[in-house]
Amino acid sequence: MASQGIGIIGCGGVGQGVLEILQTRAASLEAAAGPFELVGVAVRDALKKRPPLAPGLLKTVDALLNDPKVAILVEVAGGVDAPFQWVTQALKAQKAVVTANKALLAERAEELHPYLSAPGARLYCEAAVAGGIPIIHALDRGLVANRILKIEGILNGTCNYILTLMERDRLSFQDALKQAQAKGFAEADPTLDISGGDAAHKLAVLAGLALGLPVPLSRVAVEGIERITAFDLQWADAHGFRIKMLAHGRFDEDAVELRVHPTLVSRTRLLSQVMDEFNAVVIEGDLTGPQLYEGRGAGRMSTASAVVSDIVQALRGEPMLRTHPKSGGTVRFKPMAEVVSRHYVHLEVIDRPGVVASVARALAAHGISIASMFQPEVDHGSQVPLVFTTHPAAESKIGAALKEMGQEPFLIGQPVHIRVES
Repeated sequence: MASQGIGIIGCGGVGQGVLEILQTRAASLEAAAGPFELVGVAVRDALKKRPPLAPGLLKTVDALLNDPKVAILVEVAGGVDAPFQWVTQALKAQKAVVTANKALLAERAEELHPYLSAPGARLYCEAAVAGGIPIIHALDRGLVANRILKIEGILNGTCNYILTLMERDRLSFQDALKQAQAKGFAEADPTLDISGGDAAHKLAVLAGLALGLPVPLSRVAVEGIERITAFDLQWADAHGFRIKMLAHGRFDEDAVELRVHPTLVSRTRLLSQVMDEFNAVVIEGDLTGPQLYEGRGAGRMSTASAVVSDIVQALRGEPMLRTHPKSGGTVRFKPMAEVVSRHYVHLEVIDRPGVVASVARALAAHGISIASMFQPEVDHGSQVPLVFTTHPAAESKIGAALKEMGQEPFLIGQPVHIRVES
């Protein structure tokens, strides 16, 4: 069997992990997939400090893309625009592509679709979602006989770690974020993680697999965890819940519902027990029912493990995952305003007569029924948390009611609004 050439773009943490696995486990990998040769590694900044590469291994991106010896191009550099050019050029040249780039797959899904639909195209992306958890292979292959009904999960380890610290150590959001950054679980600029953007990318990729169609990132409704307070986590704990940053995908026959936001999850659910930087995904098929996949969703070596698993698939010549095989076809994406759920709302108010009546009036005006209400005893005229939960209500209605409450002089700051999963 002829040796197949591998070219790698990117040599950060994940890229270095891929190199380490390919070099230290070459014998077992070749036994599993046939002989291969590492043709070269391309980096954006050749002067950046990193472990030294073997002589002659450092190449330019163009050299790898144009080298006929490179049968498999591995993209672990990150970014969107430049990787889009590299990946599409490699696909046009009939090279197999392995990528860990969730942002590329989510933000350019519709533009990638024609390239992925071309005869002979092969793109593998296990590492793009949930790191070392083989969730994409499970969805595409293990559950291929199923119509996917639901995808739900903790897809961002940074948010899960921060919420764990806030609950367990009773830290503020800012203090928990600083600890996450010190431990390396949060970036210096954590915006993409804590805003929900990272999880939205991943949900868009999984939804595209479930539907067999490109899913525009704009169809995923997103909210972050920045407003959650230690009080909210303590209330949740006292009432049998945990707050988790969840990605929700519901695939009904008439509409698809995609959303990422903090969620109150019952402690009786296994998802509520997933702590620290771990990820977990529940996939429900019409034949299998719900299945839970849990593990390290990020980290240098767990992500590198997923990249190498894709390289092995490419070396074996196995067909591409069912990324977007359908041509044509439409689906209605349900706007967030139509989503119905129970709601938790935490208001900071001035304790004075008429506050509770005003809140109840605003909810009643929009047809929302209160399930429970809580306010601790304080001195009259002090600032106090007022918490209420509702029976199921549409987002449009709770949004209108909260807007109305926002006009009241007793309200201090912005409400904390969290959906409650039944």
